[in-house]
Amino acid sequence: MTEPLDPIGPLSKILTERGPLVEDDIAEYLREAGVADPARILRRLRLEIDLPAGQLIDGRWAWLPAVLAGRVFTRRVTEPEVSFDLLNITPDLAPIAALCDSAPYQRLADGSAVHYVMRGDDRLLCQLDIPADVVDAGGVLALAAGTFEALGVDDGDLIGLRLGDVGLVVERVSSATETTAGAQLTALLGTQPERVDALVWAVCLANPTLFTKPTAPLSELVAEHGLTQRGVWLVPPDFNFTRWVFTRECEQRAQRHRLADDDALTLTTLLRLHRLMVMRQLHESRPDTATVESAVIEFGDIMDDFGHAVGDPVIAELLAAETVQYGRLGAGGLRLLADALAPRVPPSARVACQWLRAVALEREGDVAGFERELLAAEAMDGQWPLPLLDLAGIASDRGDAETGLALLRRAGAPADHPLACLLQLHRVAPRTDLGRNAPCWCGSGRKYKTCHLRGLPLRDRVGWLYHKAIQHVLFGDWTDLRHAVAWERCRSTILDDDDAFNAALADPLVIDTVLFEGGAFDEFLTVRGALLPEDEWALAQQWSLAERSVFEIEHLHHDRSATARDVRTGDRHEVGVRMMSLPLQPGQLVCARVATDGAGLQFFALEPISPQQRDPLTALLAFGADPVELVAQLSGGAETSDRESGRTPGGEGDGAGSL
Repeated sequence: MTEPLDPIGPLSKILTERGPLVEDDIAEYLREAGVADPARILRRLRLEIDLPAGQLIDGRWAWLPAVLAGRVFTRRVTEPEVSFDLLNITPDLAPIAALCDSAPYQRLADGSAVHYVMRGDDRLLCQLDIPADVVDAGGVLALAAGTFEALGVDDGDLIGLRLGDVGLVVERVSSATETTAGAQLTALLGTQPERVDALVWAVCLANPTLFTKPTAPLSELVAEHGLTQRGVWLVPPDFNFTRWVFTRECEQRAQRHRLADDDALTLTTLLRLHRLMVMRQLHESRPDTATVESAVIEFGDIMDDFGHAVGDPVIAELLAAETVQYGRLGAGGLRLLADALAPRVPPSARVACQWLRAVALEREGDVAGFERELLAAEAMDGQWPLPLLDLAGIASDRGDAETGLALLRRAGAPADHPLACLLQLHRVAPRTDLGRNAPCWCGSGRKYKTCHLRGLPLRDRVGWLYHKAIQHVLFGDWTDLRHAVAWERCRSTILDDDDAFNAALADPLVIDTVLFEGGAFDEFLTVRGALLPEDEWALAQQWSLAERSVFEIEHLHHDRSATARDVRTGDRHEVGVRMMSLPLQPGQLVCARVATDGAGLQFFALEPISPQQRDPLTALLAFGADPVELVAQLSGGAETSDRESGRTPGGEGDGAGSL
């Protein structure tokens, strides 16, 4: 049985004709329709990749064009929405805006574009000239400029979004009709919160005439019946939503970090305390000391019950890891939390508070203060591992492999710890069989005393320097960007490989573009550059100036070097090829950065490209590509989703790219 050219066609037909189905039934009907690999389509459903399908509150999947055909949902627009031709999505338009995740619905019926823009999608916000502060937490639909002016829309007017026969239509609504939708949503909701879009799809399936005429916005309908809207959720009256969210967070952290339930409860409580510290820092103009004192007065009992847990290195490390996303603001909150906890925890846990202060300083860019506080923590407890691990990282940055390895041994790090493996590669053991004035064993032609006796020469530390920058990406506030870039890297393969996303996180191209196009390398130099040996600092400065470009391989000089012509500038470079695993051919096109390794030019993050990619990539690089856009082009996906930052699947990656 052969695979249909478009397996989405059978899925659309199945869900339209048979109605919503559970996944097992979908798989069975797909096989009957000739789809050889239903699991691939089900993965696409779960990942929401360009499919206008939605999951109902009972777990079944529905084909949304069939559910929403002829339906119209309304919203009362605000002045910022009118000014920038935007429609805030949650909750009023959430049921129908979900269609805009799929390519056929990214244009309105009149042919104008509509973009689903999430908060934090800085690239798309900049492209569409939308201020970040007007984007609601649930995202916006960005319409073509002048849409509301053409419709005569003003602040407070009612706007409808309808799914018509030929696509989505934006219309001005003069009056709203009475409806029983609010009562039906209330009856279906039950005793637990549900997503507003899934709940509305369910009532639409039960009532074919519901929302076929413009009504009041969903937010007003549910409020009339005592329901509360919290983000994407509808909440029953008198329901303790805060406790429900807290319980869900505990369950998610237990699963994500493989924690016992009590440990997940402790971690979540500490993170809530951190969030409170951040909020107080934002809203109070008093000094830090007053902020700490007021927090202790209000939350002291909770700190007494849970604060001691920071003495567990696992809990302390996870607390630090989960607060990195808040950047400098989160760093201040972490320091305030450490200051509040320190007098209230047992002496054995105070080293953890000292370490948290050190982490806060590092995130604020104060690497000298970071080291100072780490040394203070080491003095408090020379066996507690986290300060020792960070001090080993500092020793690595300075090029001191022996000190770093000694600190790792004291911290109890396993032999296969990534930093231990890196440092072992760059140890220099003295040679007793060579005199100081003898030629160095490495073949450089220099005397042993001026070559490897003094430590590794720069050309042998290139990989070490690069991996120092990688560590900054892996443990810094670069997760969202790395995930977005990795998603573009694996977009075409993830349906066939469950591990494709984790592999993409470790892809050398993903790491390199986050470092250089994404700005992580410059931040690395700003924060930790002072720790680098002088020659590595100078080399890193040269790397930061080397722009990625498209090159044509003109000549190969045996296995030593190649002549590469920059397609955009016409400049020619002699580039070493001895360290490359990819064989090059004359006439071949590649995308790479050409930079020095301290001895000569080398290709960094080399990616072969096709002749068809040459001109688009050259143009993209000439105007300064961001990493998401660049990797999409290099991975064969020139047309990228409008929701990169919000559409990446969850995954844990611990690898990194190489030179």
